[in-house]
Amino acid sequence: MFQYDTSRTWKITRTYDGAFSPDRNGRPIQINVWYPALPSTGQSMAFDDYVDQTAPAQFAAFNDIMRQRNRDDAIDSVPRDRITDLQKMQMFARRDAQPAPGRFPVVLYFGGLNAPINSNVVLAEYLASHGYIFASVSLLGPSNEQAFQSRTSDDLEASVRDMEFAWSILQQESNVDPSKVAALGHSVGAIEAVILGLRNSNVSVVIGLDGTYGFAGLSGVLTHSYGYDPNKMRAAFIDLRRAQGAQGNEPLDLSVVESFRHADRTFITIDRMHHSDFTSFAMVADYFHTPLPTDYPLNGWNRETGRDGYESVARTLRSELDAKLKANATASIEQKPGMTIRHESATPPPPSPLEAATLVAAQGIDKAKAVFLASCGADGIASCIEVDRFNTWGYNLLGQHRAKDALAVFSLNAWAHPGNANLQDSLADGFSAVGDNVHARQAVEHAIELAPSDPSFDFPLARATFLSEEKTRLQH
Repeated sequence: MFQYDTSRTWKITRTYDGAFSPDRNGRPIQINVWYPALPSTGQSMAFDDYVDQTAPAQFAAFNDIMRQRNRDDAIDSVPRDRITDLQKMQMFARRDAQPAPGRFPVVLYFGGLNAPINSNVVLAEYLASHGYIFASVSLLGPSNEQAFQSRTSDDLEASVRDMEFAWSILQQESNVDPSKVAALGHSVGAIEAVILGLRNSNVSVVIGLDGTYGFAGLSGVLTHSYGYDPNKMRAAFIDLRRAQGAQGNEPLDLSVVESFRHADRTFITIDRMHHSDFTSFAMVADYFHTPLPTDYPLNGWNRETGRDGYESVARTLRSELDAKLKANATASIEQKPGMTIRHESATPPPPSPLEAATLVAAQGIDKAKAVFLASCGADGIASCIEVDRFNTWGYNLLGQHRAKDALAVFSLNAWAHPGNANLQDSLADGFSAVGDNVHARQAVEHAIELAPSDPSFDFPLARATFLSEEKTRLQH
């Protein structure tokens, strides 16, 4: 599928000397889709059909770039004398086959940095044959002058937006179940899958395959990405990777994803796998006996262990997807020698401001505080109860003439941020709204006490103005 995202540009529109030529098409998006199909329909495919894909005429220049990337990847995956054999190798998919009846869960896949769109074709065919729609997008740089990705947050953000656009297109297909979706990515693509999962609350599962976020010193590629907030992860999270020391002796650091405390987390490692063994390369390289690299310790790894590891990854993914997206209670991971599994249960997320107000009305302020402490811990209360969000909600509730609910939200906010003078002022508004002038006066007095040492006043005039207004209010 080829579409233009007309909300963005891709062609360079301005040269260094200021000449302007508008991009009338927008950013090109290529989506390859594997899906459950009726038997013996469509055209049988060989590996070369994946490499030399065709495109509509208006996408010809873009397709030339992607086709060359596919060819370069294919050439590098096998010995030179086996390239023709690779091209002719029969695959299991059939092009434009008639879809099987029904609606199916969807797996949105991000390849690694500048990977070809079919980098995990074996996994795609496998999952489609077991009742999943698998979709991958071409990975692009910022413009037609730089069609390749870098590890910048801007380039990763562009790829996430590409997938978001692709997902909006896919949901129009009759065989897609939009309520059952997983985000899956390999290497840097795992970072993009995480970002998508953080931003789209319809995503039920996020899976990283040897994700870059777990490499020591590279977690910042994720934490500096737009929209990253570990507290927002609600989808089940699965990290699947090679064991530490399997490829050299590089250390692992999973702290950035272990912080997804409100998500159900599973961490799986497999011995004697390499980074590329989480893609179809593991199967191709074993089939064609691609020579092993010689520039680092093998640590017991070879093409056979890489193939076996990839098969374990595929079966593990199917089991986890069956459990999470198909609610298959009997689905379980087949644990093999060399595989370790660690599971961390989700901590219930904190209530939203509106939920907190409802909880206070039903069970009292102390119960609400206990729920926040259980969810966030004493050290995390300030981050769970966001100053501006709760304050804005309090005034929104006042505007709806829900004074008691507003007071509940203001009270929790002031409790979570005891040094914030402005929140005491808001709390006074809450008390005034319910006619409690005694506690309103106490809140104003406390605001005056806090203001001299409150670091949220970023310049002296703001502090002085606030104190003057509070003293006037106190007199009133």
